[in-house]
Amino acid sequence: MTTSPLGDLCWHNGRLVTMEEVRIDPTDRGFTLGDGLFETLLWTGHEIRFFEDHMARLGHGASQLGLAITFSISDLENGLLALAHASGLSRAALRLTVTRGVGPRGLKVPDTSLPNVLAMIATVPTEFPAVDVRLVDIYRAFGAPSARFKTLSYIDNIVALSLAQAMGADDGLMRGPDGSVACATSANVLIQQGGKWHTPPLEDGALPGIVRGRLIRAGLVTESRIHVADLEMCQAACLTNALVGVRPIHTLNGRPLRAELGLFAGLIAALS
Repeated sequence: MTTSPLGDLCWHNGRLVTMEEVRIDPTDRGFTLGDGLFETLLWTGHEIRFFEDHMARLGHGASQLGLAITFSISDLENGLLALAHASGLSRAALRLTVTRGVGPRGLKVPDTSLPNVLAMIATVPTEFPAVDVRLVDIYRAFGAPSARFKTLSYIDNIVALSLAQAMGADDGLMRGPDGSVACATSANVLIQQGGKWHTPPLEDGALPGIVRGRLIRAGLVTESRIHVADLEMCQAACLTNALVGVRPIHTLNGRPLRAELGLFAGLIAALS
């Protein structure tokens, strides 16, 4: 949803180095097959926001995919903090990528492999304006690993965003099963109906987002199937992810929505 310049430094397999020093093996399965996971974390200038939540999601995905991470959570935190401090940025996005590492040709998972771990940093805005969002004809692979975990396989999301932008929108909503909605291209979607907030369930293709999970646990958002028809009746809507927090939608499928921040105050407050 947003782009920003990358910093000159990165943290690669335990070392803080310049971007020019990093070399990716041509047989790395993350490069050839998208075989890996990633997390995008917010550096606030004094902490990595929701770090424990990100590590829990990364650890769960790695366990389910049989992806061994040779660094401890403490190692990863120290590496990310070292990169954040060295960058001199007061607010930034930290992108942590873990691939399975090099392997022979073919899909079979190697009997042994050494994961490749890379963290990069980029500036992010302090504020994210409300957005125009449109439904696109791209379906989430609900139930598939690419939907359940934050994998490197993002081609569906890339195409969905391109389709939405071609319609003049800022982001696109991807479809779930049986006429439902799953999520946006890099965020979860929430809609308000009857004064209550709802978000699609994981089984409909929604990614288990960090902010989404926190709002559900806080009792402010309920998981329920959102049909395309519901988009025409909701009173308000927003996108959520770890970088933007809660981002109002001002236009949904061409229909103007109320987007004043007061409508989202309870959601925003729960994240502070």
